Amino acid sequence: MRNILNILFVIVLAMAGCNDVHAADRRYALQIMKRVFGYAASVDTTGLKTQESYAYLKYDIRANKRNCLLLAIPTMYAIANTGVREHVGETYDRVIMKRPGDMRLMQMLERNTIPYGMRTMPTVLKYLTPLIYDELLIDGRIISPFHLRNRRFYRYKVSPFMRGAVIVSFRPRLKNTKLVRGWARIEESTGRILETSFDGEYDLVRFHVTMTTGDEGVKTLMPAQCNLNARFLFLCNDITAEYTTVFDLPKRLPDSTRIVNRRDTALLNIVRPIPTNSHEQYLYSRYYAARDAAQADTTKHSHKRKTWTKILWKNVGRRLLMRTRQNFGTHSQGNFRVSPVLNPLSFSYSGRRGLTYKFDVRGSYFFNERQGLQLRFKTGYSFKQKQIYFDFPFTFYINQRRNAYIRTEWSSGRHIYNSELMDAIRLERKDSIDWSRLNLTNFRDHSFKAVAHYDPSSHWGLEVGIVSHKRTAIDDHSFNFLGRKDSYNSVAPIAELTYRPMGYNGPIFTIDYERGIRGMLGSDTDYERMEIDGQYKHHLSALSYLQLRAGTGFYTHKGFGSYFLDYSNFRENNIPGGWNDDWACSFELLNSGWYNASKYYVRANAAYETPLLLLSWLPIAGRLIEKERIYVNALTVKQLNPYIEYGYGFSTRALSLGMFVAQRNWHFDGMGLRVNVELFRHW
Repeated sequence: MRNILNILFVIVLAMAGCNDVHAADRRYALQIMKRVFGYAASVDTTGLKTQESYAYLKYDIRANKRNCLLLAIPTMYAIANTGVREHVGETYDRVIMKRPGDMRLMQMLERNTIPYGMRTMPTVLKYLTPLIYDELLIDGRIISPFHLRNRRFYRYKVSPFMRGAVIVSFRPRLKNTKLVRGWARIEESTGRILETSFDGEYDLVRFHVTMTTGDEGVKTLMPAQCNLNARFLFLCNDITAEYTTVFDLPKRLPDSTRIVNRRDTALLNIVRPIPTNSHEQYLYSRYYAARDAAQADTTKHSHKRKTWTKILWKNVGRRLLMRTRQNFGTHSQGNFRVSPVLNPLSFSYSGRRGLTYKFDVRGSYFFNERQGLQLRFKTGYSFKQKQIYFDFPFTFYINQRRNAYIRTEWSSGRHIYNSELMDAIRLERKDSIDWSRLNLTNFRDHSFKAVAHYDPSSHWGLEVGIVSHKRTAIDDHSFNFLGRKDSYNSVAPIAELTYRPMGYNGPIFTIDYERGIRGMLGSDTDYERMEIDGQYKHHLSALSYLQLRAGTGFYTHKGFGSYFLDYSNFRENNIPGGWNDDWACSFELLNSGWYNASKYYVRANAAYETPLLLLSWLPIAGRLIEKERIYVNALTVKQLNPYIEYGYGFSTRALSLGMFVAQRNWHFDGMGLRVNVELFRHW
């Protein structure tokens, strides 16, 4: 018995000692992580001026498996349409850093073996400049494990490594595409990250990143060297890529050197910090030999036919399947972007609008830091409504610092509903007519708007201009049968006052005033309208935010023959965008006729978005779902008191989906879906 008691006493002492050891380990780990989370704030960045350095990047891309579907993937066209399966390349860039985390790379030299000199997989280049101390690790996509507000998403383990350094291992609390796992070598006394390595999967790319940080000051917050191994898997296509980037290189090209040829190999040999290996030299030699042989063989007819085939694929095929981007000007001060003609991103679906095809062209040209031009042509076709829509805004910036600009906007194709005109015609004609056979309520709206805007401060903004509408009956035969005109015009001066109590990064309140004048530039309508609107997008943490909107609008005057009601802040979006467009503040199930059926409206919209809400916690779904939202939309207009929509949506790498349920006057009013293709949106 005495021996048993002695054994129990020893066990109790051992357990007590173990508890003390575990408690000490936990305190030590918490102390280390506290230093890591607080290290960025301890670095003195006051008085930091714009810094200029140079960076070198080399890469190797291999197509292990590929098929014809690779042609439809943006930026994959070049490696899909060639007989060569492996390509290498290198670039030399000037790096301009205005503040920690704000790095701008300007390419000076480039060499690669990719056909037509096209860029391939540019989306993965974001992984080469991770912001390890920021809340978002990579290009606003991945939640960083080294930020204090993100500690609830990760589990940490601190292990001794060597004198003055420890190893911190981290893994996500649940499997999600926004989280990573890996390790970091930490300086014990300060919490500075000396080296880190992490793995993850996002947007069909599996990635492994290894980076080291700089030695002193602000450089310790930024990468000194970064290596990336990426693998792209999609429907039996298997592409692997390796990237190596070296930052903070000295200036090795003299000021007198003018780079006429960006593919000058002699200059690359001067600045290259990492020598090319034998395999890379072989791939370059093979590429140059094939290119020289093709140029020397231009006299053969078969080659001419092959050359025309290449030209056709290069200039026609890729324009249909790829997004076109091009800079122009002596200093690349101009650019334009054209969406692909045939691409899944061009389509969206909703129960009310049906299938919609979209096409978008954007362009800009800046004369200097303050003045520039911007234009956009956005068009769409609704297969259900059999209607083409387009919107064409053109903006001339006089002074961007004061947000001073002149803008014109021409749009057409929007359908509006109006029953007042039909009621007036029925009162005038008391003869027996089968009104059900006549379409007197649906019109097509063509509008032109010209405004001048100026912000005297970050808190206030003023806008004045003029807007014109021409509403044309969709069924003009019905109006011709009744002897009535089938189009109505309005011209109105407009004014808008904007108030931002917290500056450009806070809530926005606007007051809009519009006064239609009969006889002005052919106008046959007079009215007076006012709208008040407030919007606020409050960012929480780790890609979470709360978006709020509330507003009201009303007509204070409607003259004789003024049949149409049309609001600026309460209207249907006929060319819907993707997840980041206006889902959070729009009515998805509301019939389009209600937008123009009441002399007043009161609206309120709220949406909460987060990457980890409901489905993200499920084992399989969590790896696919990127963001989730909850919607509540409320409206009061004539005969709708109230109209409420409740919704839930999520976004994945392939598509975004929203599910909505509506109430009308507190009774069930239907349900519906909205689907957008999100595949390769970041590519």
